Amino acid sequence: MSEVLCERLVKIYKTGDIEVVALRDLDLRVDKGELRVIVGPSGSGKTTLLNLIGGIDQPSAGRVVVDGIEVSKLARRQLVEYRRKKVGFVFQFFNLIPTLTALENVELPMALVGVPKERRRKRAIELLKLVGLEARMHHRPDQLSGGEQQRVAIASALANDPPLILADEPTGELDTVTGKQIAELFRRLRDELGKTIIIVTHDVSIAMIADRISRIRDGKIIATITPAELEVAEVVPKEGYEIVKMLEERREQLKREIAKLEEEFRLKKISADEFVDRYSKLKTKLEEVEEEISKYSI
Repeated sequence: MSEVLCERLVKIYKTGDIEVVALRDLDLRVDKGELRVIVGPSGSGKTTLLNLIGGIDQPSAGRVVVDGIEVSKLARRQLVEYRRKKVGFVFQFFNLIPTLTALENVELPMALVGVPKERRRKRAIELLKLVGLEARMHHRPDQLSGGEQQRVAIASALANDPPLILADEPTGELDTVTGKQIAELFRRLRDELGKTIIIVTHDVSIAMIADRISRIRDGKIIATITPAELEVAEVVPKEGYEIVKMLEERREQLKREIAKLEEEFRLKKISADEFVDRYSKLKTKLEEVEEEISKYSI
């Protein structure tokens, strides 16, 4: 298990003469063995924060300390070692190698740190059983559903037994039912394996699995509460419930349309150009709907 401490974090991105401040004097503490969910709208700094904790990026100011290691001061080679052994990453788009089976995808992180083949094969099988995919271990990603692919991605994140798991919108590409199943899987992994888990999302319903929920806005943590406090709070004004319900139904419809489009392309019913054009339009609409829903966050 790992304790995560972020102190006065600042992250500024520069493009020519333009500066974008992604994080502004952000403070955050996540206890060992805690499942913390961070919610906020698009552009609030969620992914930037996760990247700094995971050693993918470096802060412009402030510091990140994980289990006593000051990540923000590690040299490049030390960062590679930190990312491979101390942190497991789970992303929105699964990040699986399409030509490898589920079993081989889970073995890959272990191969990168020199785990012998027999040992990594045994552990990969154990992890796929843990996430309920032992019957699908020899299938490639394109033969798996979105939920199954995310389970493989979670097993891969656990491969080197890291004490810290970071998940960036892990249910963003999934329907509501599958998303809740993945969220419950994270909670089970925390309970059974004692991992420290940080999930960033704009979906308040996913936040209910957390020990604590932190809200980020304009690059700062502005509130931290428990799910119980969220339940009793009047999160959405009464007159807004119907609007939220309508938006959520529209979100599910768009996700179904995207899934149908991907199936048509896989079966070669449409050209690559048509797929890209329709897909980009649907994704833009989906992002607009999700942005509207996020306005009703805690």
